[in-house]
Amino acid sequence: MDVPSAPLYFPDSPMPDSTARRKFRALARSAPWLSTSLNIEIDIPEELGDPSRGLAGTVTAKLRQREAIAVHNAAGDLVFQEETFSAQRSRDYVAATNSSWKLPSTLITPVYTADHLVLRRPEIAGFNGLMPLDYWAAILDPVEIAGREPAALDLAFDHPTYIHELREISYEGRSAVAAVLSAGHTYQPTLANFVLVPAETRTLLILDQNTGVVLLRQVLTGSEAQAAPDLKLRILAQDEYYINSHFQKVHWLDQPVVRS
Repeated sequence: MDVPSAPLYFPDSPMPDSTARRKFRALARSAPWLSTSLNIEIDIPEELGDPSRGLAGTVTAKLRQREAIAVHNAAGDLVFQEETFSAQRSRDYVAATNSSWKLPSTLITPVYTADHLVLRRPEIAGFNGLMPLDYWAAILDPVEIAGREPAALDLAFDHPTYIHELREISYEGRSAVAAVLSAGHTYQPTLANFVLVPAETRTLLILDQNTGVVLLRQVLTGSEAQAAPDLKLRILAQDEYYINSHFQKVHWLDQPVVRS
């Protein structure tokens, strides 16, 4: 496979061996099974924001699995709120949406590695429009850089991305793994309008070891380096308990009472 050449980002680190590469790819598949909830802070690039909805600059988001999210701006004002746990589940819903037959990660057990990361990942329900900005889905679940299962051993190079460099680091106080990647010929972005590793680039991705989400995406070299903004995310809390009212536009106590 042709890969772009560039100076090493971690010149003092050894070339990653196959064990380290397998572990990194397993981590990239694992995000849906590593957390029940996240409280995160995201720096929204100007090119990807939506100021008309208050989705610009630095925002915080509380996310419960793939069923609920609430986003606040830097002033603490609620700018986005969405949930799917109270959605209608009639026959029309089942017939009309493929999400009706895809189960959430909480109801499906993948094939794990010895490190309890995901070796083979089943199809699970996606975010299904839950995210206020589409690209959030890719950084919260970077499975596109690894694929749902290991590449076939009988093919020369069937991985979605080529791992040039790999290093375990501490990033903003969290244990993380940094990788310099380039896209392979089987790379398939999760989203039609966004790609984590642009073609013909070398891209730095830092994954949080406890949650599997992307803490930093930075395109280092290549023709797309100027067009692809840096993506930054910070984890404020993990596995906190959030009640439904965090995410509902109308609290159940405020709903009108229907009397017969």
